Amino acid sequence: MTGLPDKTDEQLAKQCQKGSLDAFEELVNRHEARLFNFLCQKAPRREDAEDLAQRTFIKAWQKINQYRTESSFATWLYTIARNLTISYYRKHGKVTHCELEAAAPNLVEKETPADTLSENEEYAALWRTAREVLKEDAFDVLWLKYKEQQSIAEISTVLGRTEISVKVMLHRSRKKLGHALEPKTHQESKYDTGTEPFTNLNNQIAFAQGDPSCSV
Repeated sequence: MTGLPDKTDEQLAKQCQKGSLDAFEELVNRHEARLFNFLCQKAPRREDAEDLAQRTFIKAWQKINQYRTESSFATWLYTIARNLTISYYRKHGKVTHCELEAAAPNLVEKETPADTLSENEEYAALWRTAREVLKEDAFDVLWLKYKEQQSIAEISTVLGRTEISVKVMLHRSRKKLGHALEPKTHQESKYDTGTEPFTNLNNQIAFAQGDPSCSV
């Protein structure tokens, strides 16, 4: 159907509510790579992440009439994905994640220049450390904030927490991860940690996203 790429997620969702499979296919195409990336942080194998992603989209289609445009479609979608992940944990117990690096080739929208490979390594190492030192909710807060660029209000919806709770969790997660990164960054002296451990993390995350000047 022509014109779909020009429509917003919310406009497409409204068309889905009228039964448009073409509109839903467009939404899947827009969100499947990033959603799979998110689920790879939670599932033990690539196949499990793929299954969770598929189940997320199936449930989204089944529940599309419950979607309200007061929140973004992405926020609503990630809420479904996270709830399915919680159910997965209840059934299988706490699991280790599949490697993000293994999924990366299918998620990259364009070829990565050779001179950015070291940046990508820094990026992957940062998130590996986050997975190691943070609890599930704390990791999700950082991922949704920095990787998905979601607002505090959107994150609170996904996690089912108040905005104040999310802000506190974000602060504590940043601080904990900042301390975990400090020994490495002091040794390499590539980044200036200064007096605030997470000033460095901000730089690393922004650096990994290609914007060294970015801040929270």
